[in-house]
Amino acid sequence: MAHLVSNNQQALVAYGRAVGLNPERLQYKALRDPATGHRRDAWHWDLVGPWLPPCG
Repeated sequence: MAHLVSNNQQALVAYGRAVGLNPERLQYKALRDPATGHRRDAWHWDLVGPWLPPCG
């Protein structure tokens, strides 16, 4: 499993639609910004099966 993560929800949804990811499966989770230590809004898809990039 891999995660496709962004703090730009609209850009993530647009990309997901272009590659066939269901927007209803998009998940929200605030993540810590490593530069500031503050939590920021973020959205992600869990990538499995045909959406998982090849290893290597």
